[in-house]
Amino acid sequence: MTNFRLDVQGKRDVQIFVENLQKADPKEVERLINSYKYGNEPAWHRFIKGAYNHPITWWIGLLQIQMQLGILGHSRKVQAQIAANQLAQILNLAKDSVSKDILYGVLVYNLKNRKADILGRFAGGTFTNYASTGGRIGNKKLPKNANRVISLSNFTLASYGAAIKSVVTGHKKIEHVIQSILTGRPNGPTPYPSISGYKLSKEELELLKKAENSLIEMNALTDLSPAPVPVSEFCLRPENIDLKGLCK
Repeated sequence: MTNFRLDVQGKRDVQIFVENLQKADPKEVERLINSYKYGNEPAWHRFIKGAYNHPITWWIGLLQIQMQLGILGHSRKVQAQIAANQLAQILNLAKDSVSKDILYGVLVYNLKNRKADILGRFAGGTFTNYASTGGRIGNKKLPKNANRVISLSNFTLASYGAAIKSVVTGHKKIEHVIQSILTGRPNGPTPYPSISGYKLSKEELELLKKAENSLIEMNALTDLSPAPVPVSEFCLRPENIDLKGLCK
């Protein structure tokens, strides 16, 4: 890969995670993968020891992408794609105008109550395909014909992880997803209070635009997967050899 824009610290953090994953007891890895989308911090600490520079939702997004790409095997790819498909349905059902109105309302609510937290989540540099494919180790496992993430912001990656977390914990409305993106937690008031009379500052308008863009980028991430396997290769797999009409 070329033109990496992930900073040195970011590359180091990803490499630490991947190497810890490779060295860990298989049962520990299994526990992490079975619960990774819930953001259970104790389950993560074993694997991100020495790499604490990102929120848990950043790591959820990272592992979700690796699983979608098939780096952790077929069954894990299917598991990740189910969650991604559920998120895609939520994003696609919300019309542009509706999602923008909801985003505006949820953002204003959180700016009024926890502005410092929101600003912290929106900060960050650039995340690239170096991390999405698992660093040096993951890159060796990725199929040559796989679609690759070219460049993502740290915020988009953390947002994707937060959105996946929202879906798998049963919070499947667009406002839940947006709340999770903004705060890392899908829980919010029902309904959100009136936002009349609040005027966004220039800085806050930039946050709104960044969040709008992240919804678009996340929708694209839900489609991320290895490219289709050629039929000849598909039919060489033992489980597919006897498929009538295709492999025989």
